[in-house]
Amino acid sequence: MAKKVGRNDPCPCGSGKKYKKCCLPNIRRTHWTLEEIRLFSTPEIIARLRGFGIQITEEDFLRDVRRFYGALDLAKHWHDIFHVNATGFNCDFPWMAAMVLWERLAPEVVSTEKLDQMMQEGYNLYLEQKVTEACRVWLEVWQHLKERFTPDMKSIRDAERVFSGRQSLFNWCQDLEDALHGAAMKDPSFHHERLEYCRDFCSLFPESDGLIMENMKRAEAESYFALGMVERGEQAFRDLAKEFPDSAWVYIGWGDMYWPIWVSRAPHDYDKAERLYRMAWERNPDCREEVLERLRELEEARRREAREQGEMSPEVISRAACDALPAGNGPSHQNCRENVASEIPG
Repeated sequence: MAKKVGRNDPCPCGSGKKYKKCCLPNIRRTHWTLEEIRLFSTPEIIARLRGFGIQITEEDFLRDVRRFYGALDLAKHWHDIFHVNATGFNCDFPWMAAMVLWERLAPEVVSTEKLDQMMQEGYNLYLEQKVTEACRVWLEVWQHLKERFTPDMKSIRDAERVFSGRQSLFNWCQDLEDALHGAAMKDPSFHHERLEYCRDFCSLFPESDGLIMENMKRAEAESYFALGMVERGEQAFRDLAKEFPDSAWVYIGWGDMYWPIWVSRAPHDYDKAERLYRMAWERNPDCREEVLERLRELEEARRREAREQGEMSPEVISRAACDALPAGNGPSHQNCRENVASEIPG
């Protein structure tokens, strides 16, 4: 362990002066901030970096920003090739200085730190319920990230190595899909954006976690229906059912396309929706509460439409609602009929 230097000891820099009269007054006593470093001129920042053993020039920096994804990656490189003596509160100076120089000298090269800031901006907009604005920012981030992805990256977890920001690509990519869904409810043009994003993701990262792939492919299928490409949507759901045969949510999502619970351009087909929900019931017992809820909502919508068209009496409606419930659940048919009929306004 190195001996602690006393105030009256010779300064370790070799000047011959006492420590208190030489380097001690220059010791950093607080953490650096980006705002503080931005006050320095470019020559001053480079001079301080050189003082910490990082022997670079402005030309060196401009060359290196083309070789690394971000300021933190570049600062790690400096630590690998130089004897960096930035310790204590100075330890953050190199990467913060790299970030400021990057902003100042090479703003056209989008760094990891810039992408990280844009991701956070999107989250802030999302929390303010400005979902379409958030998606526009995030889709720009996605385009920049795609330039970093390489064919050897088969899953989104593989792609984490080209992004060292604070955000997690694994989580953010799923949040983007969810945000695009919400944006499409406000601006239908985002159905196309959602479709393109999900197709991109599945093409780039086919070996990602099964649940992510299922959700992305289901979002793709839903987008086809929303865009009026019903047969493409049908085929996408058929393919999804083959790939994930035990998933109830494949069939729940498929059934949602055929009645007014979803923005779909497919003709309403309550019977088909019910058949698909019953298939979901059979596939996964853990999702039966969700299936039952869908069946109840489906029958309410069917009754409402039938009453509006004057096609069904309350007695027939009550039987239809009762028949929709899977066997072995709920009250007997007689009680069910009475319960459902009692809910219908006279």
